Amino acid sequence: MATDQAPTLGCTGVVPARRPLSSGFNPYDLKTMDAYTEAHLFVAAIRVLQHRNQSPPRLEDVSEMLQISIELGHSICRRLAGLGIIETLEDPFSIMLAVADHLRIEKIPCQTKEDNSLAREIEKFQAGKKSIDQKVAEIQAEMAKKKKALFADVEAMFKKSEDKGGNA
Repeated sequence: MATDQAPTLGCTGVVPARRPLSSGFNPYDLKTMDAYTEAHLFVAAIRVLQHRNQSPPRLEDVSEMLQISIELGHSICRRLAGLGIIETLEDPFSIMLAVADHLRIEKIPCQTKEDNSLAREIEKFQAGKKSIDQKVAEIQAEMAKKKKALFADVEAMFKKSEDKGGNA
């Protein structure tokens, strides 16, 4: 294959164009993923590793494949085992995983972006902070007007005293 030629994919011979993602956003990051998609990804990793190794994969291997911590892997594993989606086969040294009933994944509600309570709380906080900042700006403007009026009054009093002092 020539070095100046682009790699091809599939029967069409065209590499699909990648859309740039917004900075810092990864739709496949388990930290921001909803439970439905997370369950599908976890079960898919179990199936791929089971196909590769011809035996049930260890929890550590699934966690490594998904590039997540073992602790997060344990958390997801317990949740999916509790829902009956996967089975855990425990021996003294490791936990092996197998898919039990993948159709139960469909019963997990798929959350939308609007359901993110942390984002709502941040927006609420920022709105409250903005209103407080506006109130502070209004109070500062009012204080500046009062200060200006006070200086004008003091100046007027000095002019009066100069006028009285100058006439005498």
